[in-house]
Amino acid sequence: MRFIFDRYFHSLRLLKPFSLALALSAFLISGGFFAYADSWGSPGPINAGTAIVMDADTKAILYGKNIHEQCFPASITKLMTALLVLENCSLDETVTFSETAVTGLESGAVTAYVSVGEQMSVEDCLYALLLYSANDVANALAEHVAGSIEAFAEMMNERARELGCEDSDFKNPSGLTDSSHLTSVYDMALIAGALFDNETFREIESSEYYRLPSTAKVPSGLNMRIGHRMLRDGNQYSDDRVIGGKTGFTTASGNTLVTMAESGGRRLAIVCMQDTNPQHYLDTISMMNFGFSGFENVSASEVLGFDTLERRLITDTVIKEGDNKLRTDRDFLITLPHGADSSLVSYDLEYNLPKEAPESAVARLDLSYEDHTCGSYYVINDREPSVFIEELPPAATVAVGVSMVAIVGGVIAFLTISGGAAYHTHAVNEEKTRRRRAERRRRYRLESMGISEEEFERELEKYKQRHDRKRR
Repeated sequence: MRFIFDRYFHSLRLLKPFSLALALSAFLISGGFFAYADSWGSPGPINAGTAIVMDADTKAILYGKNIHEQCFPASITKLMTALLVLENCSLDETVTFSETAVTGLESGAVTAYVSVGEQMSVEDCLYALLLYSANDVANALAEHVAGSIEAFAEMMNERARELGCEDSDFKNPSGLTDSSHLTSVYDMALIAGALFDNETFREIESSEYYRLPSTAKVPSGLNMRIGHRMLRDGNQYSDDRVIGGKTGFTTASGNTLVTMAESGGRRLAIVCMQDTNPQHYLDTISMMNFGFSGFENVSASEVLGFDTLERRLITDTVIKEGDNKLRTDRDFLITLPHGADSSLVSYDLEYNLPKEAPESAVARLDLSYEDHTCGSYYVINDREPSVFIEELPPAATVAVGVSMVAIVGGVIAFLTISGGAAYHTHAVNEEKTRRRRAERRRRYRLESMGISEEEFERELEKYKQRHDRKRR
């Protein structure tokens, strides 16, 4: 397969005044620039103010409407709360409900009727959170995980950044009204994508009913039914393709809905926000049908081989020639419209990586088709670092505390164990590649130990020679 690097061609074309006027006119006729700029076609009229359908595996946006507009999420916030609880707790842990967890909720807020001092397992709490949308439970889980609601909100925002979210500012674990508690359909699609592979989440969401244990206010135990109608049997919205999701509503947010669906080996995250009619289920069905019927996932390796990628990275001085072991952080797929010519796929590499990038990532790879991202991945090089020791020498050959080899080994061990965390935090946003950041961390540690770069290299070379002789 061939590549068409059409960035300059598109730039020149778009700069032509006549073409620009035509493009602007087309956007206005179709409903406005912001309404359809993110789309590869349309599933039909969408009532929600903001909406998205994203391929959960490739992160390709198949349809979008105002995808980065910040909105009040209401209770779909609880998907991020559930993600953090599932990542940080075991199901049999005991959650104690504090006064701050169960009091001070806004009028009409849904609760599980738990009193101060009562206890519940994390598992029961997750069912109450996801099926019943209990706000007192959301607060109690947040305090259990982080010690306070405020600390948990910080965890939510940090995890959101790790997932690539761009628009979120979470202030609480429930989604109850806060003027600065905001997110976007784009961010919520990424959060939903992170939950697809969690078996506990899928098991909870597959349960239409669940009964909580006895509490002082509900001695018989609260019987709950899942709120997302597409996960219920026997109603007009029931759909076997749907495996999870979350509803939300406040007066400020309107109806919000996250839906996770699987069909034909593909997985979609569909999100609606700012729906006031309401038609959020009909919008979701339209987008889900559009996403499954109009697109397919194909192997990206058939379009972009790792040998081609390696040559580009070497040319850009990101990696060195040698025994490189490149891979992507997930299965290497691209999403294309049915019948698309995959030879028209182009790619870009970004070397200024965020601190949340995976260990050993050297670039972010964005693949595009007709100006739309059809796949986005981190490129990871599993090549052993340039400064390492495979095996420690026998203790008898090292004079600990005296030999320069011991100092070298100490530096390497320190680098390996600590990861140069303090310096990494300072430098990560300025570095173009992981390799350059590693070199800076090494220089920093060497300087802190009073060892010059030249001394280190000489002693390392001596060690390697002695080690090689012994291995022979």
